[in-house]
Amino acid sequence: MRDLLTLLALALCGILNAQRVLHFTRTSGWDHQTREVSYTMFQNIAAELAVTVDDDATGDAFSDAATLAQYAVIVFSNTSGNQILDAQQRSNFEAWVANGGHVLGIHAASDTYRHSTANGNNTGTWDFYPELIGASVQENPNHVSGTPTYTMQRFGAHPSIHNVPDQWEKAEEYYYWEGGYFAEFNTEVLVVEETVGPNGQVNSYDAPRPMSWYRFLPQSNSKVFYTALGHAPDNFTNDMLFRAHIRDALDWLLEGTTGLVAIDGEAALQVFPNPVADVMTIVADASRPGTLMQMIDATGRVVEQAVITGERTILPVDHLATGHYVLQVDGTSVMVQVVR
Repeated sequence: MRDLLTLLALALCGILNAQRVLHFTRTSGWDHQTREVSYTMFQNIAAELAVTVDDDATGDAFSDAATLAQYAVIVFSNTSGNQILDAQQRSNFEAWVANGGHVLGIHAASDTYRHSTANGNNTGTWDFYPELIGASVQENPNHVSGTPTYTMQRFGAHPSIHNVPDQWEKAEEYYYWEGGYFAEFNTEVLVVEETVGPNGQVNSYDAPRPMSWYRFLPQSNSKVFYTALGHAPDNFTNDMLFRAHIRDALDWLLEGTTGLVAIDGEAALQVFPNPVADVMTIVADASRPGTLMQMIDATGRVVEQAVITGERTILPVDHLATGHYVLQVDGTSVMVQVVR
């Protein structure tokens, strides 16, 4: 019990590891000239989320595995081409993802390291990357002509779309996937309506299609979010709906990346969202089902308990007061913050 109370005291003193985000913008293909405005937007978002964001336009951060290990999320903001990371940097990134790192891709992030099955040039250099992001934009044409206004529809109830309208009219360079690469198991959250192609006609690739999606990597518990939005610089300066979409996506990626503490040295449980307002998800390894879990408040009192039901267990916490709690399963303890 002394250890649990010590853990709570450390949390209240702000000693738990800070969350860090890497904002990466290197290009070897088309340069959208958004790196500065994108970084400014992410700095402002980071201040709201109480996290730290670092900028990298060179790829240097990928050269050292220990440097990458500082980051909970890496943002590929309008990166492009297939010459932005060398072999060692790519290997370090793959290891970082395998260790639970989360990824956010914006617009031309899907025109980066194009998949070997996609049409066009510069394909097949590093299939790990497009399979992670979930797509490679097709070529010839890559997208609609200019930035016409079309309507996007929300799908599902993902946090990234909580603050955008169900019918979102937006001027954008809408990408095509039909002749490119589109991964299985992308969970779409925004779909654009049928568009008109650069030839002035409706083509098969102009059919309604995803513009934002997310993916889970169960083997590493990593999360990936990608949006094809973000072509023009004013997305990052004037479009408050785009900003809200990105902010909420980043917040979702960051959920559960702090407070993962195993007192007895066992592999920590994962809890998200964290902080949590209403319902949290507990991710446990295969040996956990049937095990009792307990929520303990700052006085050491058990305020909630339930049994692990599987790899993912849902626990309502909307009846708990705002504050810090410890979720304990066997000898493993995770700090949880309940907010209202």
